[in-house]
Amino acid sequence: MIQPANNPMNERILLVDDDYSLLNTLKRNLSFDFEVTTCESGQEALACIKNSETFSVVMVDMRMPGMEGIEVIQKAREISPNSVYLMLTGNQDLTTAMDAVNDGQVFRFLNKPCQMSDIKAAINAGIKQHDLITSKEELLKKTFSGAISVLVEIIEYVDDPLVDTDDILKSAKEMLTECNADTDWRVPLTSRLMVAGIPLLNLDQRETLAKASITSDEHRKIVKEVFSISSQLIKQIPRLEPISDLLDRMGSTEITTKQCTNDDDKIAQSILLSYYQSMLKRRGETGDVALTEIEDRFPDLDQNFSEHVRHATDAQPKPTIESISTSELLTGMMVAEDVRMPNGLLLIASGRKLSPPMVTRLRNLIGLETVAVEIPAKRSPEMAGT
Repeated sequence: MIQPANNPMNERILLVDDDYSLLNTLKRNLSFDFEVTTCESGQEALACIKNSETFSVVMVDMRMPGMEGIEVIQKAREISPNSVYLMLTGNQDLTTAMDAVNDGQVFRFLNKPCQMSDIKAAINAGIKQHDLITSKEELLKKTFSGAISVLVEIIEYVDDPLVDTDDILKSAKEMLTECNADTDWRVPLTSRLMVAGIPLLNLDQRETLAKASITSDEHRKIVKEVFSISSQLIKQIPRLEPISDLLDRMGSTEITTKQCTNDDDKIAQSILLSYYQSMLKRRGETGDVALTEIEDRFPDLDQNFSEHVRHATDAQPKPTIESISTSELLTGMMVAEDVRMPNGLLLIASGRKLSPPMVTRLRNLIGLETVAVEIPAKRSPEMAGT
C-alpha cells in the first residue's frame, strides 16, 4: 500500500487499481487537493476501509484480478455506507458501469482514458455528495436529537411525567446489550418522546397513572392512551415514523404477554419495562414488591431481561435528605420535597431530577434559599461538588 501524503485537508479519498504506475500518477496529481490513500487490490482496499477513518470518496478500477471493481464496491458499501463510490471503466464495461449507477451502487463512472481535470471534478462532486449524506445523518442523530431533548425538558418542566427519561434510556440500552439486540437511533428518541402525551391527559387519568397498580386494567388503559397520544403527535414530524411505530408497538398486548424474539419487539419491550421500573422507583416501590408487580405485568420475559429487572429492583440503601443552598444546586440532583412558590403553587414535584432550566429558575427565585435534595448513599464526585 502507498501511504497517504501528509495533507492538512480533510477530503480523504481512496484510489483502488492494480496498475501501480497509474496509482503513482494519480497520487502525484491529486495530493495537492486531497488526502490520498492508494491500494493495489480489492482485498487490500477492503481491509484499509475497515481499519481507517471514513473515506469521503472511493474510486475503483472496474477490471482487476481476483476481485473486480463492482464486487469491491458492493462489499465496501457494507463497511462504509456513507462513502461515495466512483468507478474507472473501459469501453467494454460501459453497460455494467451504467447499471451500477442506475442501481445506486456507484455515484459516477469515468471512462478510460480520461483527463485529470475530469477525475478531479468527479472527486469534488463525490465529496459534496458525501457532505450531503453525512449532514443528513448529523441532523437526525445529533441536531434533531438535541431539539427533541429540549422539547421533552419543556414537557417535563410543565407537567410531571412520573418517570425519569434518562433512567429509562440507560436501562433500555443495558437490557438490549445484555440480550445482544441492536441499539439504534430509535431507542434514545423513543425513551424521551414516550412522555409527550402526558400533558394531554385529564386529571382523572393522571391520578390513575400516578397511583394505580401497574397490573390493573385501569392503569394499562391509561399507559396505552399515553403512548397513543404520543404516537399521534410524533406522526406529524417528518422522518419520525419509526418512533411512532415503536410507541404503537409498546401499547400492544403482545409486548407484555409474550417473550419477544425480533429486535423491534425487544426494543419496544425493553423501553416499556424501563418505563415501569422508573415509575415504580418514583413511587418508592423497590425490592420484592416492585419485582412482583413487573413479573405480573410481563409474565414471559426473556431471561436476560428478567435478570436485569431482578437486579434493578433490588432494595437499595435509602438516600439521605439534605437542604442545600440554591447556589449549590446541580443538574441531575433529585428533589426530595415539593418546591412551591410563595403563593403555594407547586413549582417542582418531589422526585424530579433537576434540569439546567430548573436549576436556573430555582437560583433566581426570590425568597427561596434552600431546596431539599436526595444525597445518594454513596455520593458521586459530581454531586459532592468536587
